[in-house]
Amino acid sequence: MSDMSRQEKRADALLSDNENLTSEQVRDYLLANPDFFLFYPTVLDTLRIPHQQKGAVSLVERQSEQLRLKVRQLQHQINELMSVAKQNERIYRIYADLNLRLFSCKSLFEVRSTLEQVLLHQLELHALSLKLFGFDDDLPETSKRLLLDKRFNHGIYYLGRLSQQEQALLFGEKRIESVAMMLIGERGEMGLLAIGSDEGHHFHPGMDTLLITQLQKFLTLVVPQLAEY
Repeated sequence: MSDMSRQEKRADALLSDNENLTSEQVRDYLLANPDFFLFYPTVLDTLRIPHQQKGAVSLVERQSEQLRLKVRQLQHQINELMSVAKQNERIYRIYADLNLRLFSCKSLFEVRSTLEQVLLHQLELHALSLKLFGFDDDLPETSKRLLLDKRFNHGIYYLGRLSQQEQALLFGEKRIESVAMMLIGERGEMGLLAIGSDEGHHFHPGMDTLLITQLQKFLTLVVPQLAEY
């Protein structure tokens, strides 16, 4: 039996019970027989589909419109991905330059100034707090211990939000919505760098830590050369 004959029999069987035929049955039949219109091409010419702007259009025209829409959506997604890739490349280059500049610093004051210039001005982050343990700007011992115990239980990095008390401790009156914090030193014994953003989603636990890991390693190399530990 030819494909045409089998298709006709299936269609006839469906239509023989047309008194009880539902739109769902028609839908299921067409989905189960995607080659139906190959055997009945003239049906395509007569089908008209309601359209909000054009009144009614042919099935082929409707399919073409949907295809154009999918192409536009895909192009928009590609453009977004390219934009993100360019932004990521820019951020990577800035961090790479920052790490090299840190090696050229001659004092802790210069380290702090370099961090502020790059992170606050070039990357347009909101605030920065560098606390070196045992120095004049160190955190109060009790508050420091509470912060370290709460935020660094599982490593030397913390990404996410801070309580109001923690914000005040690190950034004073500045409003911080999310933060990246790292401990400086092989065991986190030298100090703490906190980078604050005024966007709640900027730093979050699920983000990649490659760049801040590199920064932490560079600070761990640079700080002991400029401070007495």
